Amino acid sequence: MLWAAVNFLLFVALLVRFLRVPIRDYFRARSERLTEGLAAGARARERAEALRATIARDLADLPALRQRLRADLLAAAEREREQLIERGRQAADRIRADARLLAEQEFAAARNALRDELIEDAVRQASALLRQALKPGDQQRLLRDFIASARAA
Repeated sequence: MLWAAVNFLLFVALLVRFLRVPIRDYFRARSERLTEGLAAGARARERAEALRATIARDLADLPALRQRLRADLLAAAEREREQLIERGRQAADRIRADARLLAEQEFAAARNALRDELIEDAVRQASALLRQALKPGDQQRLLRDFIASARAA
């Protein structure tokens, strides 16, 4: 049993002699990793708390924001309505002006057509009256008078 104890002590002494530095480095690195992990967790908790506070503040401001958005939308809709009404008025004015111009042109064209028709009818009736009223001798005399006036001119 003594040899077993001596063997065990030698084994422990060799372990301490050769593994002290690697074990110390391992535990030091592990301690640093744990410290860094705890610090990262604390930073994440702080960010989460800041985000929670921001969300809570935004939620508290939500009714006011809703009212502002509603007022903005109503104002924009009212402006759009006014613009549409104004465009409609302008279009109606243009249509009225175009209709008035077209009516005036149609009236002038109808008046000219009526005048031309009246003139043609008057010429036709005058020609018919002249044919009935003129005798062959009158035609000869009118022809001589016309030739004489053409030479004089």
